[in-house]
Amino acid sequence: MPRLLVFDLDGTLLDPDHRLSPATHAALGALSRQFWITLATGRSLASARPFVTSLGVTLPVILYNGAVVYEFLAGRALYKRRLTVEEARAALGIARDFPVDAEVYRDIHDPTLYVERVTPRIARFQMKEKLPTREVGDLPSFLNFPPLKLLLLGEPEVLGELQRELERALPGITVVRSEVDYLEVLPRGASKGAALRFLCDRLGIPRDKVVAVGDQLNDLEMVRYAGVGVAMAHGPAELRRAADIVISSVAELPELLTR
Repeated sequence: MPRLLVFDLDGTLLDPDHRLSPATHAALGALSRQFWITLATGRSLASARPFVTSLGVTLPVILYNGAVVYEFLAGRALYKRRLTVEEARAALGIARDFPVDAEVYRDIHDPTLYVERVTPRIARFQMKEKLPTREVGDLPSFLNFPPLKLLLLGEPEVLGELQRELERALPGITVVRSEVDYLEVLPRGASKGAALRFLCDRLGIPRDKVVAVGDQLNDLEMVRYAGVGVAMAHGPAELRRAADIVISSVAELPELLTR
């Protein structure tokens, strides 16, 4: 029976400069001899593709924080969820009362970030993810399609208050922190955990053969679902409490998992 190892990207596999270190590459090489390896990320198809290619991942990958499971080799989505137009407009309307910047992700094969205007926060995000950006003015008016997700950028305290308001006003959607200054608005039932369950069912891998590694609360459900959940030491306390193992570096995993 194969074992599956699922990694988050930012803050887990990637260093603070959003690169794969030589130590991480070496650890993945050692782990690949005993595990099937894939990724579960909040990144879009275009943003994740360079890492999928450089790591040689051949299994389907979880994208958009669980809204999509995508098979790169076949160039197709195996699983996809969307917000409704009404949900997305309502969430943007609520966010307008807070000092945050919003980005709309339209479709898997559209790499563009749709924004009202390019602010310094959005410019920094654009540089990190290397995605094109289009200013469209009023986002709720522009939004006449069901998006894959919304990303709200702001100060941590502001995002905490906004998350509580979104969850109160729109209980059907999923709202989760993917970084201290990122708040994700996702379709109903979308999460890395739900997408991982779908992937395991498709691959025929029971959850006790799965190891999931992450560093933020958007990783919580997949860490709980996996037979072995691994949290990064810099992650929030709730994630660390849910994990079976806490590590400071992915380089620690070969010794811990291949004994």
